[in-house]
Amino acid sequence: MEANINTAQSLTVRHFTTDTSPVSDRPVLFQRELQRLFSMSLAVRTVAPKPLSAQMLGYRGRSLHVAALKLSPHTTVAVPTGASQHARLLVSLHKEGVAVVYQGGRESRIEPGDVFVIDPARPFSIHTGDVRSHSVYLPTSAVRSLVPQLDELTAVPIRGERGPTTMFRAALEELFASLETLQDDVADCIGEALPALLAASLIPHGSERSPSRLRQLHKRRIVRFVHDHLGDPQLDANAIARGVCLSARHLYELFADEDDSLMKWVWAERLERCAGELRTPALMSQTIGEIAYRWGFSDVSHFSRAFKQRFGAGPREWRKRAATGGDTHCPTMHCTQPQDA
Repeated sequence: MEANINTAQSLTVRHFTTDTSPVSDRPVLFQRELQRLFSMSLAVRTVAPKPLSAQMLGYRGRSLHVAALKLSPHTTVAVPTGASQHARLLVSLHKEGVAVVYQGGRESRIEPGDVFVIDPARPFSIHTGDVRSHSVYLPTSAVRSLVPQLDELTAVPIRGERGPTTMFRAALEELFASLETLQDDVADCIGEALPALLAASLIPHGSERSPSRLRQLHKRRIVRFVHDHLGDPQLDANAIARGVCLSARHLYELFADEDDSLMKWVWAERLERCAGELRTPALMSQTIGEIAYRWGFSDVSHFSRAFKQRFGAGPREWRKRAATGGDTHCPTMHCTQPQDA
């Protein structure tokens, strides 16, 4: 492995290669470098019998994270680590060779000149021959706030000879051509501008963007965020709004036509989780309080009253019925998930 630092200007660029390292160590060394520089938890697999050859020129500043990559045939797959407020998308301008990318049920062939987006927080794979690419790692939340339908646009080749896609591609070309001579403050400005420029490229490639479609996309994001954070006792409308990059007022408007208001729905989801665990034999040794706390309730008495109101039986009786084979299905219970989600 080779590493050296260029400090002729204020920008610090790292050069990395696996070519001087033992063949068996190369995938792990490359994975570690991606994790160290860009917090990307990826697994790289070589294509036998050719050993991995990876060369990278990378920079990580306050807001700009970029890498120029030259790689031999390989496969890259996600190593799930859970969602993070610091999560970043992989956005790649393909320069040479052919790649096949897969995410969200979509499989696409990527040709030179194509741009594509991958969300490393979700399952994906990239299969390549000998390739060269220019990649930037952009904050997921910043792009999603501008493109709510982002999940439908990953692993899709972004093409175009005119318009926003051409501008985004040209910006990346100039960025990498100037990378080793940029100043840190200039790099920060570029990093902050790129999400908006990418969004302008993605929007024309999105599916139907009618108000009803956007409403469904927003609700889907809200449902996913709530399900991921149900156990947080601090989960309220403001926390959800911050998590999905919408205003609290907009959240309430989105739920205005539902049977339950936003927070009533959150409570209903928590109660559903508790009800399921209370009738699970493997969890019989856990107290009612432990289960309630795990799903975001901070007051057991309040939880018990809400539980009885929803299911017609208190949590203790509910658990007893489950243990003796009794009925724990509430005939009046309705689906709590928002209809558009």
